[in-house]
Amino acid sequence: MSYVEKAFYQYVKNIFTSGFRILFSKKYFFYTLAFILISVTSTVFYLIGANIESSSADTLKEIGSILIKVELSFAVTYVFFGLFFARFPVKYWIAPAFLAAAGGSALLYFLPIMSPFIAALGYLGWILISIFLTFSLSRNFWGNRIFGSVMFLGKKDNEGSVLFGIVVFIISLINLAMTGYLIYRSLWDEVLGIFQVDVWLLITSFFSLVAIIIVNIIIFKLGKKDDVFYTILSFFYVIASFTLWKLTYYTDSGSLPNDNVGSVLIALFFIFYTVSNYAKKIKKIEKETAKDETAVQTEKEKKKIEIGDIEIEEIDEEEEEKWVLLSIPRSIGPLGILMTVMGLVLSFHVTQLQLLTGDDIFSEYFVINGDIILSKNTLVGIKDKFAVILLTCLLIFFLLSYLWSEDFRKYGSPTLYRLEFLPPYEELVERIDRVRKGEDSWKQYANMLIKQGVKAGAKSTAKRVFVDPSKKVAGTIGGAYTKSREGVTKGFNKVFRRKDKKKKR
Repeated sequence: MSYVEKAFYQYVKNIFTSGFRILFSKKYFFYTLAFILISVTSTVFYLIGANIESSSADTLKEIGSILIKVELSFAVTYVFFGLFFARFPVKYWIAPAFLAAAGGSALLYFLPIMSPFIAALGYLGWILISIFLTFSLSRNFWGNRIFGSVMFLGKKDNEGSVLFGIVVFIISLINLAMTGYLIYRSLWDEVLGIFQVDVWLLITSFFSLVAIIIVNIIIFKLGKKDDVFYTILSFFYVIASFTLWKLTYYTDSGSLPNDNVGSVLIALFFIFYTVSNYAKKIKKIEKETAKDETAVQTEKEKKKIEIGDIEIEEIDEEEEEKWVLLSIPRSIGPLGILMTVMGLVLSFHVTQLQLLTGDDIFSEYFVINGDIILSKNTLVGIKDKFAVILLTCLLIFFLLSYLWSEDFRKYGSPTLYRLEFLPPYEELVERIDRVRKGEDSWKQYANMLIKQGVKAGAKSTAKRVFVDPSKKVAGTIGGAYTKSREGVTKGFNKVFRRKDKKKKR
């Protein structure tokens, strides 16, 4: 596989593997096991009861209905105790949490009217979180110190363009056509053949149009200032805007909005990503809480290290992630993170069960004067419009945060190792072609790179390690990288520019 393929494969692989390691670790296994048992059991009984017809069907449906209420009760308990109590020792709140879940289940059984409200709030709440996670997904791939560096390999930071800008531009044009169609449908009722304003669809279309304008400004104007951040923001738009495609499809076909199997798979992927993303933070949080506050502050201070004639700043990963929203995981603690996410997923799962069956707990209770004001399909339609509007709002929010918040700029535009000393693409292709034709020797270029580049980097690294091994590896690598860049640049100047110099003479 190529470097890009391996980077993408490794990134996706890490999402699934790191989450499993944390969820099934000794400390979190109990909460994970309870989560799995509740969701799987409710799914089995609910789906069986809804799809079979026999003498025991009514009993299975009743069991499934009870398990739904149990799942919703545990969802609320997970979120509430995760947000407010998980930082305290488990022995003080585990018993009250269990009693709260049991009492909540009984309450929902005798007052079933509360179930659809909790399920609807959980469903929309998870959608809200998933939009934020979409930005996190884009940021953690393009801005990752390893994977992002591979993607930006050889690209100069002043080049003035976002990665795959033409692809983002084409998708924005497609979205523009869809937005235009939605505006038309919001003003024209094809069934009645008259002009009739659909206010919410028109508002959604307006927000979609604003998002398209913003993305094109990013591509043609703002991308020149910071290609890393604006690449992250562009692909956040690309991924999140597919909800617009779904909304357009249901509007055009005239069918009821629904979440298909693809939506379920995407939701499952984001569940794994959420756990994986916070799993990494959990280890960092636990390490910090185990240290003295003074020692932590000392570690976070930037230190300058001299390597040869070069003075560099050590890179502190934690220092880069001080944005205010990223302080939320730190404030609720590692266990609180997992419990809150699990609670939202449980409530989201209840609504998904309604969409997979003919049942509809929403239409049973959201009725005014005999008219159903909210059904499962209506809820999906609200969710899709909400997602499009929220996408635009977040684009604006991230742009303003980038302008006003230094902490967000550090988070949204992390430092990458671009290896800018690599030759331009056209020149590299020319040299490789000359090697292929036998006009030049590949060993000539390889030997020159090794002599001029790796030698300088290795010398600097050895000096730092043996002189003061207590220093952080980050500073060592940074210095080695700087030295290597200078050496390799000289190598390329000698090799790739040799022909030009001869001509000048």
